Amino acid sequence: MKKYFAIFSFLVLVICLVDTTLTTWEAVSLVLFIYFFLEFLDNLGSKIIIMDLSILIALFTCLLMPIIFYHFYTRDNRLARIWIKYMPIISDQYFSFATPAILAMVIGLRLPLGKRKINKDPKMYLENVKKYLQTRGNLGLILIAIGVASSLLDFLSPSNLRYVFYLLDHLTYVGVFYVFYSHSKRKHLIVPGVILLMITQSIITGMFGELIFMLACSLVLILLGKKIRFERKLAYVIAGIFLIVVIQSIKLDYRKRSWLEGTGADPLYFAELISDRISDPSTMIEEKALFGIAVRMNQGWLVATTMDRVPAKFPFANGETIWKSVAAAILPRFLWPDKPDAGGKSNIKRFWGFNLVGYSMNIGPLGEAYGNFGIVGGVFYMFFYGLFFNIALSWILKLAEKRPTLILWLPFLFFYAIGVETDLLTTMGSLIKAAFFTWLVFRLFHIAFRIDL
Repeated sequence: MKKYFAIFSFLVLVICLVDTTLTTWEAVSLVLFIYFFLEFLDNLGSKIIIMDLSILIALFTCLLMPIIFYHFYTRDNRLARIWIKYMPIISDQYFSFATPAILAMVIGLRLPLGKRKINKDPKMYLENVKKYLQTRGNLGLILIAIGVASSLLDFLSPSNLRYVFYLLDHLTYVGVFYVFYSHSKRKHLIVPGVILLMITQSIITGMFGELIFMLACSLVLILLGKKIRFERKLAYVIAGIFLIVVIQSIKLDYRKRSWLEGTGADPLYFAELISDRISDPSTMIEEKALFGIAVRMNQGWLVATTMDRVPAKFPFANGETIWKSVAAAILPRFLWPDKPDAGGKSNIKRFWGFNLVGYSMNIGPLGEAYGNFGIVGGVFYMFFYGLFFNIALSWILKLAEKRPTLILWLPFLFFYAIGVETDLLTTMGSLIKAAFFTWLVFRLFHIAFRIDL
């Protein structure tokens, strides 16, 4: 199939260069997205492609969406001009860095690692998991119970233990995979129940990004080993994209009422907004609504703004934010009280000179790559960035050959790693903390309850 994808992508490239106003860099970027999207669909269900989600998100938010802004939401567009969301540098300047850098990340993620090479056939992992859980059907229920209890008691946790409770809360999602692959007769009730719980939590908090990412990771794991026609997988993905667009279109309205107007969670209002969008999809393509969705999906604007300000107003960091992020991901705060916080504020201050208060914004690994090393160095950095997660995934899959259920922890472990809108401190730190937490949970269950997860 890859041969046909390559031929189709090449034909699209030729058409773009001959019969459109796209620049060469823009045409190449568009074709890269098309090729990897088709490849992702082809591999869905037949390979472990959790980090391929990172590739798709990077191609979409850092390459495809900027093309739209260079051709539609330019400085001449009224909304883009009012909100200052047009791309601040010329197209060739942006894509001559972003496209090679994203491609370098892909190469790092895909590079064969010899003995640590990922097993391309998921059947071995799934058969081992099902065999292991054949007589351990209650493990998933125990994990779900711990997760639900932690979410209910989260408000009682001290600030320094808030992240621990956050991780405990997410054992609910791990537990549902244990149930899904077990022989439990109640799994047809438990699995939908946990999904409903995830949706309810998102409605209560007004935060939907985690729900979307977790469902996407879950889809990759749930479809693993299943033979599904390409057309059906395409339908699943299109339905998922439509769901994301719907949620993005109602998010501001829902938050305005639940947060700013102080009404709190309102499931009926949420359902009403969803119903309105589905019954009248034209409301999602109104000028303001469409612009708002486009802005939230355009990570390229943040990267381009970094390129505009560095080194014109702020010098290259030359690895400063990188080594600080690595150190902060490893060292606990009690050993380094002043270590930088995850979430992007430190990088925005360093490279833009802005102090963020009341909202979050993040230049992501691509912006951080440029801000530290410039164009050439940033491309090499993105290769090693992808290689790090390649090695981490390969190492975990090797461990899963002896401890099968580790495969069920992949969405939990790589939840933040697949995003390209978060900084290195968030992606690396979350992976390290989640890996240590996973090891600790396995050890505690073994020591306290004589149970091997």
